[in-house]
Amino acid sequence: MPSIPSLLSLAHLLGLALGVGCATAKLRLLFKCKADPAFVPAYIAAARPLTQLLLSGFILLTLSGVGWLLLGYQFTPLLVVKLAMVAAIWVLGPIIDNVIEPEFRKLAPRVGEPASPAFIRIQHRYLLFEMVATGLFYVIVVMWVLV
Repeated sequence: MPSIPSLLSLAHLLGLALGVGCATAKLRLLFKCKADPAFVPAYIAAARPLTQLLLSGFILLTLSGVGWLLLGYQFTPLLVVKLAMVAAIWVLGPIIDNVIEPEFRKLAPRVGEPASPAFIRIQHRYLLFEMVATGLFYVIVVMWVLV
């Protein structure tokens, strides 16, 4: 029978793969949209499933992290910084998914139409928020590896 720490490690690694992988995929696809506006409809079709997988991974990461804390994982200054970054991602995620992305979808140009200035502004904001959230994920991973 597997031990609780081994199950927590497995859940944490699975959550990491889903979370960081999907965040990276979304960011990469957003960069493609910026380079090729004709790709926007494909991004819009892919964004929701990627977001659902990303959220599943982040929930796994968070729950397994809470499990580690309940088992007595020591609070260190580095862990506190890491937890603050996790909290920042939890704040950024709903802003991205419930504020920025719906506006991006609404303003997206139809195939063959030029992008409006409003769409370009929201696209830049979307890209910035996704870069920050994904960047935080990577910083957390580097911190995790170094500890």
